[in-house]
Amino acid sequence: MIVSLIRERLPWMLVVLLTISVLCFVLSDLDPADPATLLLQAQGLETITEADLAAKREELRLDEPLFLRYVGWLSDAIHGDLGHSYRTYTPVLDLYLNKLPNTLLLAILATGVSFLISLPLGMLAALFHRSWVDRVIQFFVILVAAIPGFWLAFMLIVLFAVTLRWLPAFGTPTPAGVILPVTVLALQKTAVLTRLARSAALDALGQPWMHMANAKGVPPLRRGFHHLLPAVLGPMLPVSGLEFANLMTGAAVVEYVFAWPGIGKLAIDSVIGADMPVVVGFCLFAGLTFVVVNLLIDVVTLIVDPRLRNP
Repeated sequence: MIVSLIRERLPWMLVVLLTISVLCFVLSDLDPADPATLLLQAQGLETITEADLAAKREELRLDEPLFLRYVGWLSDAIHGDLGHSYRTYTPVLDLYLNKLPNTLLLAILATGVSFLISLPLGMLAALFHRSWVDRVIQFFVILVAAIPGFWLAFMLIVLFAVTLRWLPAFGTPTPAGVILPVTVLALQKTAVLTRLARSAALDALGQPWMHMANAKGVPPLRRGFHHLLPAVLGPMLPVSGLEFANLMTGAAVVEYVFAWPGIGKLAIDSVIGADMPVVVGFCLFAGLTFVVVNLLIDVVTLIVDPRLRNP
């Protein structure tokens, strides 16, 4: 079943990635800056002659039609060559491989923290439905969902880095430096996961098997762990996977505020500096992340829930 799922999804994954690559390449071609000039400057040439520009344009195939340039770029990309940065002349793939572990660390920690906060909060809100506990949790969820991430990041920096001086203002891959960016990202994801956990728990509490457990006198703690928890984990795990993929590509603003050395900050710096090969590389990485994570979520769901494996 899992092998057939992968075989079925793989062609569509390739179509999605191919479509993303076409759109990104065409949009990058609309940039008014001259790639040949930027690359020669990145190589350290102080005086650029027309002969230098002509040679570099020929090397970059800028004198060829757009379609042929895309085919050549795609062929290089398949072999791991995404071009060179216009600013540093570093291979784009090397830039992202150097920054990827930092973003991966941030995404894993933020997803884990948000999951550990959302699961008990959602279950508590469902168990005490329409009570003051439910209202407090609902207010907390609405509050963290309404606060912009960059504003929360600045407020935490002012409080914990400037005023109290407990934590560093800029994020670093250290135990102290990771706390503030992870807190901001985790709180942003907590709102979605808590509402999902509450909804799943309310649905489970209304099922006949839960009423049967109540009628048999099963203790509340056992009902929560053995009956309610599996029903809540089912819908939360796939959404948590999607939130992880979103953090891998969508934490750019928070990374930029905390000067976190991740791929999000690299992408923003590249956009500001018109470094189009790096921007196109980020678009491809984002598309690849989402299609791979979606496939992994489906595979894990098949493994966890045997009912889905039945024909």
